[in-house]
Amino acid sequence: MYDAVARDPSFFRLLTRIDVELAAETREAGCQHCAGRLHVADFPRKPRGCPAAVVEEYSRRLSFTCGRCDLRDTPTSVRFLGRRIYVAVVLMLSSPPDSASARDLGRELGVSRRTVLRWRQWWTREFPRTRLWRSVRSRFMPPIALTQLPRSLLDRFHSRTPSVRLSQALRLLSPLSGSCVIR
Repeated sequence: MYDAVARDPSFFRLLTRIDVELAAETREAGCQHCAGRLHVADFPRKPRGCPAAVVEEYSRRLSFTCGRCDLRDTPTSVRFLGRRIYVAVVLMLSSPPDSASARDLGRELGVSRRTVLRWRQWWTREFPRTRLWRSVRSRFMPPIALTQLPRSLLDRFHSRTPSVRLSQALRLLSPLSGSCVIR
């Protein structure tokens, strides 16, 4: 069901538009440290897992530097989770346990079995301990099966369209994009 989304350049472009909106909000708010004006200071990325048609737009992470205190302010992102080289969509779709489509997608994108196992461990052991998850888990009743993350999270978003569900989940997870959360 999600396989077609993972290969669809238009979905990846939608995520870019969401990131541009998030960046605009960050820039408009000004520096969080001194309230100075933010200037564009995007930095390069070497993304894996996105269609060839969007690699160029995924090769830069939107970011800003304050003109007054010179500190960096990187907005949240639905395209990236932390400093990982694989885009967030791949992390979501190739991590579910016991999923043939996840294994196929991982193989197609060249994600090693060891990497997928590390991601699964993060989803089931580390993600539930994050401040983000502790603050939002009560929204999901009955409780989400942690052993089935991230699929059990995706299944809780109410839309018939897989791309909408996936983009909603990525928006929920976007606060995790600002720090190195996944090994």
